[in-house]
Amino acid sequence: MFRQRIFRERPRDNLDTPGFYRAMNDWYRTPLGESLLQSEQALLERTLPRRFGYHLLQIGCADIPMFRDSPIGHKFSISHDRHSSPNAGVIASGEAIPLQNESVDLVLLHHALDYTANQHQLLREVSRVLIAGGHIVTVGFNPISSWGVRSRFPGRKKSPWHGRLLSTLRLTDWLKLLDFHVESIRYGAYSLPINSPGVIRYSGVLDKLATRLNWPTGGVYMISARKQALPLTPIQTSWREFASAHVGLPIAENITRVSRHLTASNEEP
Repeated sequence: MFRQRIFRERPRDNLDTPGFYRAMNDWYRTPLGESLLQSEQALLERTLPRRFGYHLLQIGCADIPMFRDSPIGHKFSISHDRHSSPNAGVIASGEAIPLQNESVDLVLLHHALDYTANQHQLLREVSRVLIAGGHIVTVGFNPISSWGVRSRFPGRKKSPWHGRLLSTLRLTDWLKLLDFHVESIRYGAYSLPINSPGVIRYSGVLDKLATRLNWPTGGVYMISARKQALPLTPIQTSWREFASAHVGLPIAENITRVSRHLTASNEEP
């Protein structure tokens, strides 16, 4: 009981923690990390080529550009680490994006929500910088999977097992509250989260079939949502001054009567 309480109160590493990006970069070079990266890129290949615009922003957990399949011309990323690689275009916090309102066409969150201290604030900032009709594409770890079970193991947690995982149900609810329309949810990475090439190869035998059927037990998910434009309220014009008795008269006579009516109403004190 006491040991469990200590574990729960232990602070988690996040994007602001020094060395976080370097640790994630190193993990993505392991056999398990490379396998996961291939699965994530395969998911993004289904969506990014069909999203167009002028500016794409990536906020991720590592210095790995995930937007290579996007046809958008200007692509850049945000990193918290001042000593990160040149792949990080802007050094800033995702919870305070240094961009103007409605200035980005697509935002790609690569496990950013999994390792952000304030997940709600990150989503609000993404909604602020997206144009009306812009897209958010989110890649995250699925808590309802073997990867999610692995992240719940007690003890000292190292990258990438220390995230705060969001279920697709909760994340879609948050997106709807921010006026996003969820367009698609895809799953991938069905191999066991064991850093062994043999285990990865044999446990991922049904990976292609499961991906094709979109089983909701994949280690990662990808959610694509579009920011809905606010509907404009039309101005209602009152036409009661134009009496229905004038209907059927010749056009010239009808116009003369209407002009006289408007002149008389303007001359009244």
